[in-house]
Amino acid sequence: MSIVINQGGQWIAGNSFIGYDSLFLRSDVVFSASSEDSGFPGENAASWLTYSGGWRSSVAGDQSLVASFAQTEAANSYGLFKHNLGDIGGTVKLQESDDGVTWTDVTGTEKTPTDNRTIFIVFDSQTHPYWRLLFTIPTGETLIVGQAFVGPAMQLFGGPETGFTPPNLAYNDDFINSRADGGDFLGRSLIRKGAKTGFSISAVAQAWVRSDWEPFLDVAQLQPFYFTWDSVNYSTEVAYCYTETNVAKPTYQSAAHMNVRLDFIALVE
Repeated sequence: MSIVINQGGQWIAGNSFIGYDSLFLRSDVVFSASSEDSGFPGENAASWLTYSGGWRSSVAGDQSLVASFAQTEAANSYGLFKHNLGDIGGTVKLQESDDGVTWTDVTGTEKTPTDNRTIFIVFDSQTHPYWRLLFTIPTGETLIVGQAFVGPAMQLFGGPETGFTPPNLAYNDDFINSRADGGDFLGRSLIRKGAKTGFSISAVAQAWVRSDWEPFLDVAQLQPFYFTWDSVNYSTEVAYCYTETNVAKPTYQSAAHMNVRLDFIALVE
């Protein structure tokens, strides 16, 4: 299953999150990988692109992706896409440090996945100058991470409204059917194209649209993002996403409120 840690309590408007501002890609970051196989550097995982084969390490034990800064940086989430932790029996957790020497686990972020589905974990925001994803690789195995994200996730103004389809149910596949001359069904070829979904939120404060939504839309035109639509009741339904066309324009509903919409491809594994 995909994984996300919830904030506790019952679902309320605002328990949807989008992660798009990666600390690994900040202009002032010092990024490093503790080990990497030839041709598969840690920078592959930091990049939003996933066609390069990702970051790979065949060194058993603890291996990490590290973001270091001269000043403190806030984060409340991390994500992984196109990993093989389920296949190899590996673990992952997020750690923080104030000196780059002594590391502390971020509570609730350690996972040993049973499959390779997308991971997106949200936690209470913390601020530190050093962040790292720490992986434990069993002997004889090779870790693969197509994309890794650590950063501040944007909490949406409200949850998706009526008409929304969760990523894991939003099938977007194509089929090629075979049939006999008389119409009998002879079989079908499935062409997987991920999931395709979208959501709307109405009565959004215009100040939030300008302060939070607009910066995200500028980025969503260019790169993917992580999404969890309900981190309390449906914490496994997360995805690595990207938009296919121009993002929808926010529209005024009243003098003080706007409607927002986002349509996207959602990849759950």
